[in-house]
Amino acid sequence: MDTKEINEYEKAAAVWKSTLKLARKEAKDGVPLLSLAQKIEANILKEGCGIAFPVNLSLNEEAAHFTPKYNDERTLQKSDLLKIDIGVHSNGYICDGAISINLDNSHAKQIEANELALENAISVVALGKTVEIIGAEIERTLKEKGFNPIYNLGGHGLEKNNIHSSPGIPNHKNGSEEKIEEGAIAIEPFASTGKGFIGESAQVEIFAMGEKKGVRNTSARKIIELSEKYETLPFAERWLRKDALGKINDFQFTFALKEIMKLGIFENFPGLKETKGNFVSQTEKSLLVLEDKVIVLGE
Repeated sequence: MDTKEINEYEKAAAVWKSTLKLARKEAKDGVPLLSLAQKIEANILKEGCGIAFPVNLSLNEEAAHFTPKYNDERTLQKSDLLKIDIGVHSNGYICDGAISINLDNSHAKQIEANELALENAISVVALGKTVEIIGAEIERTLKEKGFNPIYNLGGHGLEKNNIHSSPGIPNHKNGSEEKIEEGAIAIEPFASTGKGFIGESAQVEIFAMGEKKGVRNTSARKIIELSEKYETLPFAERWLRKDALGKINDFQFTFALKEIMKLGIFENFPGLKETKGNFVSQTEKSLLVLEDKVIVLGE
């Protein structure tokens, strides 16, 4: 990895860090989730970087891929366990990181265990080691604290303009012999009060460009055209609705988006969640693994 690439990652990390600070400040009791998401995303752009994916604001049993709807009326409550997952890119070089917040501290032990799992996982990262070592450390730490990792979620590589590249970073000991190579990775422990398995929600608010196909519907063609500016990175339905304002009415937009999804033109990212009544927390940091050192981005 050359100096220019490292500088781009570090620029993205600096904006990620300042945006995370703003998110902590704005995440207050009663704040609308839509307003919180908009402020977070606006800050990334204001500071001169790009949004690598729609900010994820996942509550309680929700683990990932939840971002507010365009007309979302939900507000943050003191007892909620909120995951804030923010992605920032500088010319395609991505810093991806997350924290968990709980305003009344009723989930403090779970958040502390999750943060310790991330800290311990980072401590074993080195060029040439297997990814399983990271997962084993996460699983050991969480189980010692009385929680389960989410077994079917994990971290990932970060390539230019690619938020989820190889290697996959497990959150448990899984027998993988894949080794850590030079490059950027995101370590992403999830802790659960349940059995540690997530399923897909019916709700889909995040998309990415998939297979391009011809469509007859003029509104669908307009939506596809509007989505092209996001290139390979994920985008939110609410972003597209805003972009389409004055060009397509709400009914036309909803009908056309369903057609696009049916044809498989957009890749869908359904919300991921544990069984109701359980709670999921998340922490995440991005790292640069170099030949002679490991850089934790955003520190």
